[in-house]
Amino acid sequence: MGPPQEALAFLYDRRRIVLFMTVPTAGSHPELLNALIRDCGLPLENVIVVATRPGVETTPGVVIIEDFGSPNIQRWWNRGIEEAKTRGASAVAVVNDDIRLVPSTLETLKKRMWETGATIASPSRPPTKDRLYRRPLVPYEPRIWGCLWVLNVSSGLRPDERYVWWYGDSDLDIRARRDHSGVVNVDVGYEHMYPGQGTAKSAELQAQSDVDAETFQHDYARMLTLTRWYNRITNVLHR
Repeated sequence: MGPPQEALAFLYDRRRIVLFMTVPTAGSHPELLNALIRDCGLPLENVIVVATRPGVETTPGVVIIEDFGSPNIQRWWNRGIEEAKTRGASAVAVVNDDIRLVPSTLETLKKRMWETGATIASPSRPPTKDRLYRRPLVPYEPRIWGCLWVLNVSSGLRPDERYVWWYGDSDLDIRARRDHSGVVNVDVGYEHMYPGQGTAKSAELQAQSDVDAETFQHDYARMLTLTRWYNRITNVLHR
């Protein structure tokens, strides 16, 4: 069990939790990236842009690091997280470059993460508004949106780079709930403008997604099998 809620709220009030944001980008949506940086509510020096192709241009004043290796979104996430950590981050928001949000979005996620003691905060999925998820994991339903999540850096939890493109967020979700202090879902304002567009346009990424699906099935075969059986039984009972 985590620390008492009152103690966590006290620590949040008395301690400055330093929030950074990292955004991997190939420069496909420069207008959205600049709007994200403008609206995120963070100082420019707390924004880490991971440029995954040469020639990425963005808002002056942000920190830009380069990673032109083979596509691996988990590696890009880790590069940004570790760069933020070296600059004093307590929490890192990992955000897609095609996200729209409001200035309170990241601060609200960070605050609820610290108040609940969760390892990760991510937007809620309807109809849930605000809830901390730990165990049980069966029936499994992911609670992290890979396009927008905030990590408690001190937890030691990091994306697994064996997952190159897809399923890495689900793997992170499971480990956060099984091995750490859980995932809190929070009702916050945001919009994902082009979900799945990059994958749909790339035969290479589609093929890699199939490989990642096989890795996920191998890693969590028992949990996924039990979830399928649970859903089948539930469907029969509700007929």
